[in-house]
Amino acid sequence: MGEDTTSIQRSRLALTTFGHFLNDCYSAFLTPILPLLITKLSLSLTAASGLAAIPALASSVFQPLYGIASDRVQGRLFMLLGPAMTVTCMSFIGLAPHAVVLGLLLLLAGIGTAAFHPQAVAAAGSASGERKGFGISLFGFGGSLGFALGPLVIIAAVHGWGLELSGLIVIPGLLGVWLLVRYLHVPQQKIERAQMPSIKAAFEGVYGAMSLLFSIAVLREFTRLAVVTFLPIYLAMQGRSLIAGGITLTLFSLAGAVGGMLGGSLSDRWHRKGVISVSGLICVPLLMGVFRTDGAVSLVFLVLAAAALSGAHSVIIAFAQELVPDRAGTASSLVMGLGWGLAGLLLIAFGSLAEMISVPRALDVAALVPLVTAALALILPAVTRHEDAAASASGVTSGSLASLGGKG
Repeated sequence: MGEDTTSIQRSRLALTTFGHFLNDCYSAFLTPILPLLITKLSLSLTAASGLAAIPALASSVFQPLYGIASDRVQGRLFMLLGPAMTVTCMSFIGLAPHAVVLGLLLLLAGIGTAAFHPQAVAAAGSASGERKGFGISLFGFGGSLGFALGPLVIIAAVHGWGLELSGLIVIPGLLGVWLLVRYLHVPQQKIERAQMPSIKAAFEGVYGAMSLLFSIAVLREFTRLAVVTFLPIYLAMQGRSLIAGGITLTLFSLAGAVGGMLGGSLSDRWHRKGVISVSGLICVPLLMGVFRTDGAVSLVFLVLAAAALSGAHSVIIAFAQELVPDRAGTASSLVMGLGWGLAGLLLIAFGSLAEMISVPRALDVAALVPLVTAALALILPAVTRHEDAAASASGVTSGSLASLGGKG
């Protein structure tokens, strides 16, 4: 009854990737129409950034819980529940009559996203055989492609039907969920608590490395959130149209999808820490170039910056799963959920900073943050397998990582 764990299971990986595409496509509906919602609901920049942070904060709270649950109840339950919630709630944000209602819809969508990701990324990793970096980067590509097309989808809906009828966009999303229900088959089993190593035992010896990965995930996601949330606002302040903002976000996400694929594949052949460090280093001048140039030159900088910024996304997740293979869902949820949720908290503070020093200057600050992640990546253990990671990380944690909570 055992499955081949060394070769790629293509159909399962493809459907899991489609689920990621569907979930993240609908997750991307808020920021393109945020300028309209700011006007409709009379929101301040701080309130707008707080609302934009809600899905990430929901992931922060719920994704680790779903990660722990998905390690015990392996199958497809959360992979179906998550997109169903996200699709339904995000389809109706344009109809929200009050900021509280909008916040509730975003909260429920965030919980749906939290449910989907740990079980799905663990399934993608197990379906990838020995090419985990490639498989998880393909899974990430699906999500990035969804984020890329999401702005165009919601803008087309708003332009065609208006905010009040934009909820009709729920129909194709629910059809996509039905396809997953019908065709996505994942081995289902419930692992008894006694058969599974405790979280403490699973993470033993890699606390320092996981703390570093967590910090890197938080800071890189904060930069991404700051750019995708405030770039449409920045363009609107320059007199650009809603469509221009949506197209810009689409280019950013498409380039990020390609960068994530390249980074994941490269990390299978090179040290994962090298990909994380180099991508963090080169995206800083590229992001700076976005806000200091105009027209086609600015778009070129944007595309390259997005590719560099997303180049380590799947690499960080693959690294976490290899450090803690017996708790892959939990490890993934820490960097995806808890880490991204903390990035959402930083985004709220970023909104206040933007009000104080202006949006362009605040974006300059966000562009510098990946420099810190490049430096942190240099002290990660240069390994890609758990056995070596535990040995290397134990040495690292007793020294330079002691302040991050590592154990010797």
